[in-house]
Amino acid sequence: MSEHMPITIGNNVIEKFVEFCQKNQYEKFLIVADENTARALGDRVYQAVKQQGWDAVYQVLDPEGLHTDGTTLTRVLSAYDAVPRLFVAVGSGTITDTVRFTSHRSQNQFVSFPTAASVDAYTSENASVTVGHLKGSIYCHAPIAIFADLPTICASPKFLTASGFGDLISKLTSSSDWKISHLIWGTDFDEEIYAKALRAGQRVAEVVDGIRTADPESMAAMMEGQFASGFCMADFGNSAPASGGEHHIAHIWEMMFHWGEKEGLYHGQAVGVAAIMCAEWYQRLKALSCKDAEDLLKKTKIPSRSVQIAAVEKNLPQIAEELIGSDPIYMQLSDTAKFKRIRERILDRWDEIRATAANVPEPSAIRAWIKSLGGPVTPQELSVTKEQVEIAVDYGLYLRERFSINIIRKLFGW
Repeated sequence: MSEHMPITIGNNVIEKFVEFCQKNQYEKFLIVADENTARALGDRVYQAVKQQGWDAVYQVLDPEGLHTDGTTLTRVLSAYDAVPRLFVAVGSGTITDTVRFTSHRSQNQFVSFPTAASVDAYTSENASVTVGHLKGSIYCHAPIAIFADLPTICASPKFLTASGFGDLISKLTSSSDWKISHLIWGTDFDEEIYAKALRAGQRVAEVVDGIRTADPESMAAMMEGQFASGFCMADFGNSAPASGGEHHIAHIWEMMFHWGEKEGLYHGQAVGVAAIMCAEWYQRLKALSCKDAEDLLKKTKIPSRSVQIAAVEKNLPQIAEELIGSDPIYMQLSDTAKFKRIRERILDRWDEIRATAANVPEPSAIRAWIKSLGGPVTPQELSVTKEQVEIAVDYGLYLRERFSINIIRKLFGW
């Protein structure tokens, strides 16, 4: 495992940040926030830096329509003066990924001041960035330190907390997808990282009552789980431990909103709803015997590669070229001999697959937890249309090389 950055969670983190900078002789900064996070914490960080007589560029972005895309990245890079600086991200997912990308590409390090427990990627080395029409995970780097101001996090909007819970509880489906992908498809896997990702999801479920009341101890536990999830991705080298079929469905919805210039869809909210859907498929899988699975797989009819390509081009023309070029798993399964081998592997490993699926809670439990925090639990509550649900479910499985529960659903004809 890699050595992780220092993390401070508490009430006096700005003082700890100043001490960190003094110790490491940082005196030049580029601080990035949006108007909301500037009021919540960024202004105080900036004033603390100025009080030390240090040189700081302070970039405050308009939060309306803010995404980690070409427009936002260019705005931050245009504020950078090519002087070596420590970049400082004051915000949640979008601000953090923006700073992660711009600091990396300008060959500077960065530190993170999370302002909400809204995402699980604070400690990740990857930035979720929309390039052109495609949203993807791009390698950058992790922060060299994190300073989580607990009063700010506890006071953050409830919908952001619910979003973060949805993102973190999805580790129970994503980690299961990862292990099943290893069992069936032979993808790389690490048992220790898997256990940590699974535990991050289990832990947040244990403290949901405290999260509902913004209890500091429970909120700190949630932040720790989010940091742990990010470490799992960093240690493994990609997002596989923490991003399964539920994320792929959510990513399609997020891209659709972006293409339509429509706002209001938060990543964790979309992931939470998609995790409920995946848990429903897992619930059906857990009820199957090996003979049941064999009978379903005998009926499987996989469209030819040309038919699949035509369908992708019709339904997702904006990203069809990238998806087809990645040679996705389901497209590979159109090869009769390959599907036969995979079918045999599924049946040979059925007991292990079911044992893995047992770690996924009942969908009713996930639904109740998210609802208790005021989060959305149906696509309709996300303002996602029926057609968008169908497209995301049918084509989300083309996004990554993961043999997710969504692919199994497809093979079983559900």
